[in-house]
Amino acid sequence: MSSFANLDQFAQLIYDLLKSDRDNNVGVGGFTGEGKSTFLTGLFKSYAKASSVPWNFHQMTWSRNEMLQWIDGEKGAKANSNGLKKGQLSEYSGILCDELWLLFYKRNWYDEGQIDAIGTLNMCRDRHLLIGGCVPNFWDLDSAFTSRIRFYVYIPFRGTAWIFEQENNPFASDPWNKNYNKKIFRKNRKPYKIPNFICEIQYPDWTPDEKIEYYKIRNKKRLLAFDQNTSEKKERYSSIKRQRDELIRMMFNDNQQLIKYPELIKELEIGKLTNKAVSEILGLSQEAIRKIRLNIR
Repeated sequence: MSSFANLDQFAQLIYDLLKSDRDNNVGVGGFTGEGKSTFLTGLFKSYAKASSVPWNFHQMTWSRNEMLQWIDGEKGAKANSNGLKKGQLSEYSGILCDELWLLFYKRNWYDEGQIDAIGTLNMCRDRHLLIGGCVPNFWDLDSAFTSRIRFYVYIPFRGTAWIFEQENNPFASDPWNKNYNKKIFRKNRKPYKIPNFICEIQYPDWTPDEKIEYYKIRNKKRLLAFDQNTSEKKERYSSIKRQRDELIRMMFNDNQQLIKYPELIKELEIGKLTNKAVSEILGLSQEAIRKIRLNIR
């Protein structure tokens, strides 16, 4: 590919790679308001022309669950006559995740849903899907996810996109050469000498109708995604809290059994466990510990 390209050429490259059974996830970074979503929707429209698989703004998501359903279909559902499960998009479809930090934020690396989603991305290459998403800072994403990104796109200002790809180097511990590239860019203020750089693309703004459609869908779906995330966090916290309380009760019960035997007290150097001692260790009040022991909290 030449130093400068257009969306149609880039989309054709992606489609050709997908046809050769290679995954093609695209991450788009840049300051808020510079046009990340504009670039990505433009890319998906060009990709739809190259692949002859329709794409529209309804194939944008802010929900990890919706993304996974589009990839694998509803859990437990059987494939219909065309080989697709309920909710599953057809082969070579495009999935646009407008705010990737909601789905793959690096500080949530322990999140069960995030781990499962990364696992799905690792195993869905046979579906030949184009998955792309936006995030203000690409490096805020889970490293397990950025390793699945083939093309990193940075939007320095509206209408211009810099395209980077992972280095194919068997000795590189960081195929993005993050620290090295940072030094080169600080020196030149341009990306053209960075080894991971492949091209620069100029792209158009949305039409007035496209802008209206984007914000209409975003405002509806993003609110639903926030509600879902909040609900999942509450459920997850409740589960953790139940496990913690059960462990506290088990600890007290075990202690009550152990202190019945003088030889164990001497050998293990243990004494009677108190609410005060446990409250200091766990950072909970003595009253909270008392209620947990009585199973009334």
